[in-house]
Amino acid sequence: MDISGYQLSARYGKTLRLVERVADQAATLVQQRMRERMPATRIQVVDGKRYLQALVEGQQAALGTSRLPNRRSNPRVYGATTLSPTGVLVIINAKVCDDPANLVETVVHELVHAVQYGRPGKRENAMQALRNNYGIESMSWRGAWKLNHIHDKDEREAQALEVLAREIR
Repeated sequence: MDISGYQLSARYGKTLRLVERVADQAATLVQQRMRERMPATRIQVVDGKRYLQALVEGQQAALGTSRLPNRRSNPRVYGATTLSPTGVLVIINAKVCDDPANLVETVVHELVHAVQYGRPGKRENAMQALRNNYGIESMSWRGAWKLNHIHDKDEREAQALEVLAREIR
């Protein structure tokens, strides 16, 4: 797993070091509990101002486009997991995750999503959703509903497994 700061100011160095310290242990716990493997995963720690930029650039790289999305993500979220050209990109918002316990829970939550991206058909579904969000290829209403239903189920699973953060030393 590759962990780095994305245009991160020194102010968030402590946050980056904590993510570096807990990520491998979190990944191991998540994979053991889910009994699934995580695809190649890269974690970027960003400050609040650069969160949307990092997310859009990651998605553009996965799609191979320079288009902008039709809708923007909420810049006040703790983190996001999306596709990268070779696997999965996890973005942690250092500004919002200022409490260490909260940060560790966020790392666990996003790594659950990373494992979910390794499931059969998930990458293709995510690419389809990204192509729709970037105005490349429209989805039917039924297709969008189905993917939103899967997303909600995945979100509930990630929230339920946040308890694994308590096991991280």
